[in-house]
Amino acid sequence: MRGKFRFQKNYVYKMPVHFSGNPFFPVRTTHGDMTGIQVQFETDEETLLQYIPGDFELLEPAVTVQFVNFRDVEWMSNGEYRLIQVSVPVRYEGNDEGLAGVYPLVIWENKACPILGGREEDGMPKVFADVASERHIGDHWFTSASYECCTFIKMHFWRKEELDEKAISKMNEKAVTNNFGWRYLPNLGKGGASLSHATLYPQESRVTKAWKGDGCVEWNELTAEEHPLQCRAIASLANLPVLKYSYAMMLKGYARLNVGDSRVLP
Repeated sequence: MRGKFRFQKNYVYKMPVHFSGNPFFPVRTTHGDMTGIQVQFETDEETLLQYIPGDFELLEPAVTVQFVNFRDVEWMSNGEYRLIQVSVPVRYEGNDEGLAGVYPLVIWENKACPILGGREEDGMPKVFADVASERHIGDHWFTSASYECCTFIKMHFWRKEELDEKAISKMNEKAVTNNFGWRYLPNLGKGGASLSHATLYPQESRVTKAWKGDGCVEWNELTAEEHPLQCRAIASLANLPVLKYSYAMMLKGYARLNVGDSRVLP
């Protein structure tokens, strides 16, 4: 007898699809408690351009490494997850919209559900890592990410000046960030892609407290035996020249993912 599962029009499905889906609606999901640390550095433009698709223009040779600890995540029953994202500022040149934002080169996250939601569905380059919670000794804050007990990145932030209300208000004037991605699915049984295109995934955050300070990033390249699937990505980022650290900042606030606004870019 033939199977009875059928796809319904205008429904959204997640793997495994045969357990049914839901009618599409423009999801806006809140992350009620956000703690973030950002460190930015200037690098060599030609080296960085190797990792940016031709549909994007690099606005400046700057790399931002961002740690975020999300708590009170609405869609996870107010649970939590953590990430470390490495991104660059770009403009999308594939059409005449003139959209500018950030292109994440990689996003390491410590739980499967947010990886699956943002990766195949929205084109974000999400992969798994054990991302540690932020810790501190005095004003020295630090975190790290590892795979199978092999640490490949450490972040440090020395907290100094707290920003006043005027500065916080100015930061919140640009609450929405255009996150660009590239959604790619390989062909089966041969080379090439069955799906390959740029994506837009708008995200929104509001800052309630912020501090300036000094920061740095330490990389530890892993061998193919230590991390078979990500050793090349880690080595590529580790070998980006750090010409100068531009700024470092710690943020407190909340965020909203505008999943319903994500779309394919022509």
